Amino acid sequence: MLDRRDFLTGAAAILGVGALPPSARADSVENFVDGLIAGQSPKSGGVLTYGNPVPNWALGQSDRGAHPYFFMDIQTRGVWNALTWVDENLDVVPELAESYVSDETATVWEYKLREGVTFHDGREFTSEDAVASCRLHAHPELGGVGFFKQDIAQVEPMGRYGLRFHLTRPNVEFPHATAEYRAMMLPARENLAEMGYDGVGTGPFRLLEIDNKRQFRAERFEGYWMPGRPYLDGLNGVLAMGQNAINGYRAGQLDAILNADPGQFEQFREAGAEVRTAPSGDQFWLVLPKNMNLPWNDVRVRRAMSLAIDRPAVNRIVYADPDGWTGNDTHMNGVNREFLPRPVERDVAEARRLLAEAGHPDGIELPAIYYCPGYPEEPRLWAVVAESLKEAGIALDFAERPCDGFNPFVSAVNQPIGRPRRNLVGARNPAINLSRLSNLNPAEPGGWAGAGFERYNALLAQAAAETDAEKRLQIYHEMQRIAQEEVPGVMIGGRRTNVVHRPAFRNLRPHTQLWQGPRYETVWLDA
Repeated sequence: MLDRRDFLTGAAAILGVGALPPSARADSVENFVDGLIAGQSPKSGGVLTYGNPVPNWALGQSDRGAHPYFFMDIQTRGVWNALTWVDENLDVVPELAESYVSDETATVWEYKLREGVTFHDGREFTSEDAVASCRLHAHPELGGVGFFKQDIAQVEPMGRYGLRFHLTRPNVEFPHATAEYRAMMLPARENLAEMGYDGVGTGPFRLLEIDNKRQFRAERFEGYWMPGRPYLDGLNGVLAMGQNAINGYRAGQLDAILNADPGQFEQFREAGAEVRTAPSGDQFWLVLPKNMNLPWNDVRVRRAMSLAIDRPAVNRIVYADPDGWTGNDTHMNGVNREFLPRPVERDVAEARRLLAEAGHPDGIELPAIYYCPGYPEEPRLWAVVAESLKEAGIALDFAERPCDGFNPFVSAVNQPIGRPRRNLVGARNPAINLSRLSNLNPAEPGGWAGAGFERYNALLAQAAAETDAEKRLQIYHEMQRIAQEEVPGVMIGGRRTNVVHRPAFRNLRPHTQLWQGPRYETVWLDA
C-alpha cells in the first residue's frame, strides 16, 4: 500500500505531472501566481480556446449561463473570484480576502477584504458586495452553496473592507467553504434574486458572451487586481463531448482540453499535445437507499459489494494507472493527509461468504444504479465494476441516463434520498468530505441509521470544534473506520484531474480539486 508521499511522488513519475516549484507554495493566491512564473519570461497576447467534455451539472436548471451557478462548466475562476482558494496541496489560502481569523469557539469568523479590487463594470468590490454574495449563497431558496446553508447563521459587514460570519456550529475548517466554485463574489443588488445574472465578476477575464450549453467568450480584464495579469488577450471555452475533443484539437480549433478522456491520451500525444495530470481528482459515490425494502439494507450485502469491486482493475483498465489510489468508502480523497485506506482492498471469497450468511448462497440481483456520463470514461468504468461484482455472484446493472435533467430524475421519487445512483464527489477538506455522510446531508448516507451513525455524527461535531490538528486526525480516522465497517455507500476512486494542451501554452496545470484550476493568471503563450 502506497503512503501519501509515495502516492504523490508516483503521480509525477508515472503520469508526468509538472512538479510545483517551491516558490509557488505560498500563503495567498497572488504569491502562488508569482511563484509559479518565477524565472519565466511571460509574453502578453494570444487567445486560449479550451474544450471541456464535462459540462456544469446544473446546465439543465437554467440557460442563463452568465450566472456562476449555471456557467458552462464549474471552472468559474476565469471570470469570477471567491474569498478564498484551495491550493494544489488542498490547503486554503486567501483570494479576495486578505486574511481571516476565528474566535476561540470557531463559531465567529472575521475576513479582512483585499482593497483596490474592481468589478468588470468598474465598481469597487467592498464588504457590501461580499455580504450580499454570501447571503445569496446561503439563502434557503435562492442559494446554491450547500455548505453556506449548513453553516452560516448570519453575515454582517465590518466597515468597508471586512465581514463577519456567525456560524450555526463550530467549524475550524470554515475557510474551505468560502473557496467553493459557486461561492463567487458578485456585485450587490437590493434584490438577491437578481444577483449574478449580468456575468460581472472580479476575475482575470471579462465575459463577453455565453451560450452555456455550447460555449463562452471572454477578454482580458485590464483592471484585474493582480497587476500585469492576465497575459492572454482572451479565454474561450467550448463543450467538446465524445470525439469532438480530439477532433477539435487535431483540427486546430481547440488549444487545450480540460478533463479529457484518459482513453484518448495517446491520441492527444500523437497529435503533439502535452498531457498533464493532477495527483488526484473526483470520485464516484454509490448512493444506496436504505429506507425501502431493498437487499442492501443488510450491511452484509453492502460489505460484500465493497469487497467484490476490483478497484485496482478500474485503475489499470480505465486509467492506465496501476499504482493509482482507490476509494475508501467515505468521501475522503486519496491525497487528503487524513485519508485512511480500507484494510482489505478486495476479497471475493469473503464477499461470497457474507452473501451466503445474508441468505443469498447462490448470489443476488440488486436494483439498477443510475448514472450519467459526467466524465467521458464512465461507461467503461461501470462495465469494469459490474464485471468484478459478477465474480462474487452480484448482478448489478448500471443504467446510463442523459446528464441534462439527471438530477431531477434521480430526486423525483423517494425524497429526500432519491433513486439508487452514483454521485460525483470532488476532493475537499476532511470536514466537508466527512460531513457528506452525516445528518447534514439527507441524501448521500442513503438513510444510514443506528448506533454507528449516531457515533459518526457526534465525532463530526467534535472534530469541527477541535483546534488541535493531531487530535482532529484521530477523530477523522475513527469516523472513516466506522463508515468502512457499516458501508452506508460505496466509493470508486482513482481518477486524476487532467489537462491536455498545445506545448506553446505555458503553466496550464490541472488541479486535484477540479474547479480550483487552472489559474489562468499564470498562463501565457510562447509564440
